[in-house]
Amino acid sequence: MRKHIKPKGKQAGMASVVALIIAMGAALLFVMEFTSTLTKNNIKANSQSFYNRLLFLNTQFHAFANDRYLAGQGINTPHIFPFELQQLEGDYLPICSDADNKEGYCFKYNQTPWGEIAKDDYQVLPVGNPGAPSHYRAELTLKLPDKDNEALKYDRQATLSMLAKMPNLFYDEPNSTLIMRIERPDKAFAYESLIKRSGDDSTLLGDWDVGGNHAITNAKDYTIRNSDGSQQLVSTGLVRITQVQHGDFIDKPKCPVDQEPDLTFSINTVTITKDYTLTGSIKPYVLSESDTQWQAGLEIRAVLNSTGGVEKRHTGHLTAFVQCK
Repeated sequence: MRKHIKPKGKQAGMASVVALIIAMGAALLFVMEFTSTLTKNNIKANSQSFYNRLLFLNTQFHAFANDRYLAGQGINTPHIFPFELQQLEGDYLPICSDADNKEGYCFKYNQTPWGEIAKDDYQVLPVGNPGAPSHYRAELTLKLPDKDNEALKYDRQATLSMLAKMPNLFYDEPNSTLIMRIERPDKAFAYESLIKRSGDDSTLLGDWDVGGNHAITNAKDYTIRNSDGSQQLVSTGLVRITQVQHGDFIDKPKCPVDQEPDLTFSINTVTITKDYTLTGSIKPYVLSESDTQWQAGLEIRAVLNSTGGVEKRHTGHLTAFVQCK
């Protein structure tokens, strides 16, 4: 029987085809693996970016609270937090236009990797007894991708893994959400112990000693508590006392808003020679006045003993009381 032998050229061609198929398969597997790795890296980068934005958001919440506190809001009141998330945009979070957001240059204040934070997903809540809360906190609800969505499964896992590093984030598995709690600034208790710039709820617990090397300056006014609990304005109680004679000039004080310079005289001494007899008529008065000074006047009526006539004399001293009223 004669054997049929295949030509060597055909065998070589078949081997080349098989090798090509294997090479293409390997290349395809490499491309698929590379694409998968690239996709996962992009997801991780997006998760890292979102994590950083949440850290910044928490910082800016505290910046907002600090500014509200300095403006006079109590550290334990709801008013130290914005009542809408959008209130942070501009002064505390950069404004991102639709065009820049579309190009990927920036993120909206309410943007997540999977959508937007709804208006109702942000709220300010009482802590402790709702009827008499000890303080307030802000809460932000972040909706996660659907756990049954295979296309977003890795997004969800990467996000949970990354955001688990934030101590103020809590996972609500039944609702597939993350709750971000924004507490009062870390120094809230220290703020309570400070004298506030606003003057709100800042009663001292003891005497205030400034050390003897510094002054309390540039105040509009000070008050002192009277025995009956009423308050005495220091500005109206400060009196400059000087001794003047007829014709002397007295400088007017600079007064606080809504107060005017005031001058009161009292008789200190009257001087006449033995040639006169006082009639009892002695009158201190303002001889002249300008915007900055008063001129003191003293009129004494005395009888000239030799003639019996009444004359005006101006010799003597006055006590001038200068204040603001």
